[in-house]
Amino acid sequence: MANETTDNKPKTPQQAAAQVPASKPTPQQQEEKKGFTNQEIQVIEADRQDSKSWNVIHLLRDGNYWHANEWSGWLMGVIIPDEMKRRYPQEERQAITPVKKFAKNLGGEYIFVGCQEKSFDKYLPKELQISWTPVDALRIDVAVELPAELAEKEPLSYERLLKMYMDWKNQVPLSKDKSDKKSDKQGTQPDASRLPFMESPERLQKIMSIVSKVMSYPIANRTPFQAQQFLFDTQQELLAHF
Repeated sequence: MANETTDNKPKTPQQAAAQVPASKPTPQQQEEKKGFTNQEIQVIEADRQDSKSWNVIHLLRDGNYWHANEWSGWLMGVIIPDEMKRRYPQEERQAITPVKKFAKNLGGEYIFVGCQEKSFDKYLPKELQISWTPVDALRIDVAVELPAELAEKEPLSYERLLKMYMDWKNQVPLSKDKSDKKSDKQGTQPDASRLPFMESPERLQKIMSIVSKVMSYPIANRTPFQAQQFLFDTQQELLAHF
């Protein structure tokens, strides 16, 4: 796998709308949990600064289906099919269709691909798997080989892979459902140019730097006044980017 080492930067959410859980769920809560919220998905998918995470697909269960969201969806829907086509040019493989929707609670668009467990071998070929790690009943982490060709002209980097993923996401059209069609007729479909949060790489970098500061803040060694002041300053920074 063609990966480049990076320094140990704090792990940060991809969107400011994503809320970092205050604590891990108890075993009982995890057992009762039926799926993941949009915010939880964005937090999981944001963990990409470390080069060890660049090739990891996070499969999240949603009923009878397993979804690969955002960066994971790009790996599963683009990188794997392209590599399999390069290795086996004579074989015809069914493409997995991405779904892109608008989420009000994120203030922007999200994208995913999905399949049932019986289709894992089709869309997650074993010859490309490095590891298969069940995290819990609702999540499986699958590390896959990144094509060596990605690093032939220039070294891999987080910024470069982020741009490739974002280019793919931006070119996928919004999926239509009944509510979308009704919204179109009424003229209430959100204007992408006016969304409060858009996933440009530059804006992501700024917001992630703010969240990195929050995650590394030594709150246990600060006075209540210092913590309150830090919270106020951080809130002002975040508000400036909405």
